Amino acid sequence: MKNKEDLDNQASRYVGRLEEYLESLDSLSDFNDRGYDSIIKDIEYIESQLKEEFNVDSKIRTAETYINKQMNKIGEKFDFEEDYKPINLKFSLLNFDLYYKTDDDEKVYLRSMGSGANWLYSHLSLFLALHRYFCKIGDKSVIPPILFIDQPTQVYFPANIEDNSNKFDAKELVKKRGKPENLDADMKSVKNIFEQLVQFCTDTKDLTGIEPQIIITDHADGLTLDNVTFDDLVVARWRNRGFIHPLPDEGYNVVEDNVVDEEQAVDGVKAEQLNLLDPPN
Repeated sequence: MKNKEDLDNQASRYVGRLEEYLESLDSLSDFNDRGYDSIIKDIEYIESQLKEEFNVDSKIRTAETYINKQMNKIGEKFDFEEDYKPINLKFSLLNFDLYYKTDDDEKVYLRSMGSGANWLYSHLSLFLALHRYFCKIGDKSVIPPILFIDQPTQVYFPANIEDNSNKFDAKELVKKRGKPENLDADMKSVKNIFEQLVQFCTDTKDLTGIEPQIIITDHADGLTLDNVTFDDLVVARWRNRGFIHPLPDEGYNVVEDNVVDEEQAVDGVKAEQLNLLDPPN
């Protein structure tokens, strides 16, 4: 841009475009002012109906109390920093605020909670508590208890660290990260994440009769867990293959081919490949 024309000319042109845009907003202000009072009245009327006829406030408080209680119960088992123990997280169903409440009733929001680990565990605690509530209310919930989590171990093995090896090597990754002395503590926390997620599903089924499903994509692998065999949790490994595997042969025309094999499914893809609960080796 600098080579194209004088910078002063460029600045003048953009200032002109900005002024034109602001003038267009002014032309809408009269319309907005006329409709504003009417909209506010509509909102107030709807809110009053919700409170009087459906007892929404009471239901929200009941749900919020349950979610906050479960969130802190779950959070106690994660590796929060010592400054945030004991866990006292709060979540508002009115504005979706999530914060830590101190003994002095001060609200500490996530942006001020320090390390990425605190962020991760705050979100995990909240999401799990929400899904436990969905299971608790059963058929009344319109949200299925299915939680997808992408790379929760990024806190300990950041995505910007290259990992092209055939197997997960935690020792090599922390070395690349420049903090090999943290290996034992990091691996302990990583293992605890998976163990608590498994335990959450079991406990929730015991409490509610419904077992939630948690789907995780991560490069952590081969972990030795206390309460479950890690390989039993793994649906598929993609280190040496793509998500779609095997790929169809080049030039394969699914429209012209007649699928007659009973093991074949739609568009020439084998049936067992469509079943994500029982994927091919």
